[in-house]
Amino acid sequence: MGLWVFRGLFVLASAGTAYAIGLDLGHPFTFLVIGILGSIAIIVAESFVSRGPIALISSVVFGSLLGMLFAALTVSVVALAVEKNTMDAVRDDLTGALMVIFSYLGIAFIYQSREKFNLIVPYVEFRREQKGVRSVLVDTSVIIDGRIGDLAKAGIFDTPLIVPQIVLHELHQLADSGDKLRRERGRLGLEVLNALRQDPRVQVSIQDLPTDKERPVDEQLVRVAKMLNARLLTNDFNLNRRASLEGISVINLNELANALKPIALPDERLAVKLIKRGEQPGQGIGYLPDGTMVVVEDADHLLGQEVAIVVRNTITRDTGRIIFARTVDDSRSRRSASGSAR
Repeated sequence: MGLWVFRGLFVLASAGTAYAIGLDLGHPFTFLVIGILGSIAIIVAESFVSRGPIALISSVVFGSLLGMLFAALTVSVVALAVEKNTMDAVRDDLTGALMVIFSYLGIAFIYQSREKFNLIVPYVEFRREQKGVRSVLVDTSVIIDGRIGDLAKAGIFDTPLIVPQIVLHELHQLADSGDKLRRERGRLGLEVLNALRQDPRVQVSIQDLPTDKERPVDEQLVRVAKMLNARLLTNDFNLNRRASLEGISVINLNELANALKPIALPDERLAVKLIKRGEQPGQGIGYLPDGTMVVVEDADHLLGQEVAIVVRNTITRDTGRIIFARTVDDSRSRRSASGSAR
């Protein structure tokens, strides 16, 4: 709305200026029409240009400026070596030709080497000075995981969640995939994202941030996170490692889930249903309600049953926490055998 008000004021100002010029020239209404039509044409051109990639727009602007600067310098140098009469005759044509050549070279050079420019906006990788909490950039892996919706319901997120267009594009690609599992993951991600946007407790914004489609998604997410000085929310191990090396704060959802799981102490008794055999002979595998894997020794004959176990030790890996245990009866027999031996 504010932009349209500004555009309306621009049309009025242009019309008034043109009308004033027309009064001096004796054709006020002709110039009034020219001013209105000209301002409308400028607004239409501005609306089309603003939709283009920021990298391309900036390349045109700065490349043109560099081209005009080099053209003026070149003409000045040539004027020192050429007779004045000859130079006056060809100055305009030479200047125009050099402006076209140098502008093209400047635009092409800046656009193709934009990653190496750190002195020109928007290529400078500046960080926004933000007061209060920092925004969180959301990765595709977190959205298709689905648990982010439960975290939002718990009221954990007190900071804006930013979803770049590249993530939304990746979700649509998954949803349209020919592979059934990938297609279901993509559709689940779109449903989760839609639920997040409708949740009044979470501030979610989908932003069309400057990216380069020719580069991998992980690299683009890292660059956007650095540009916004945002934290990165992800489940992807490789993206986590790359972002950490770049100095970006990473929130790994799997690590967060592991941290929230209760710690099982040695000799603590639990109950678990064994559902499959383990990798080692005699092992039975079960899962606690929070998803923690439990490996029970010498219990493969108890598959399908809920058994009482005694915790031996616990280890934590990137994939989650694993509890190693024995059945209560086995632990008792071992203690009895140890007592008899004494």
